Amino acid sequence: MALNGLRAIQLNSMANIGNAAGTAPDSTEFLMTQVQQGDMSAYQELIRRYQKKVYRVISSYHRDPADAMEVLQDTFLKVYTSRSTWERRTSFAAWLYRIAINASIDRYRRRSKGRTSSLDQVPESQVQRSPHLARPRSPIEGLRQEERRRVLENAIRRLPERQREILSLRYFGEMQLEEIAQALGCPLGTVKSNLHKAVAGLKALLLDQKELLSYD
Repeated sequence: MALNGLRAIQLNSMANIGNAAGTAPDSTEFLMTQVQQGDMSAYQELIRRYQKKVYRVISSYHRDPADAMEVLQDTFLKVYTSRSTWERRTSFAAWLYRIAINASIDRYRRRSKGRTSSLDQVPESQVQRSPHLARPRSPIEGLRQEERRRVLENAIRRLPERQREILSLRYFGEMQLEEIAQALGCPLGTVKSNLHKAVAGLKALLLDQKELLSYD
């Protein structure tokens, strides 16, 4: 299938990214075997099931929602074009998030060679469409919510790369520790140790920002 056709399918599946839960009863592994046979409806269902979680992981690398959306599209494009490399004995989630992390790092490195984007340069409409932001109850709450998000994301980006990966996969991707170990190709003990360090490091980074992160 032509890349333009795949892009169209992706955009159609991602049209309602804020409401991404799939309803099909088929297992993820079964759907992926169908995708390997060229079943585009199964491919669309996989996108619907995983797009929100994958977006959140990608957002830990890219503050600009436009960049994150491009990486999200690249990730699912890679899922389809590399579908023959997935093996049923391998966790689909681990395989998928490894693709997402690699795509995020590749784009981050390319962007770092050029102009570094600033959150201030992101159009307000794009920020409001980010799927991990709840609708604010008032303009004041909206400002506080945006500031909390900015502080949290900046703190996560300051963590060492491996700690940031593991923290994002655990809490944004909602992956089990064993799946993270498989995705990153490291021992389970290493995952646990880095997750502990990441949480402790994040708490330390946010210690001076308690008022911003308070909901009172």
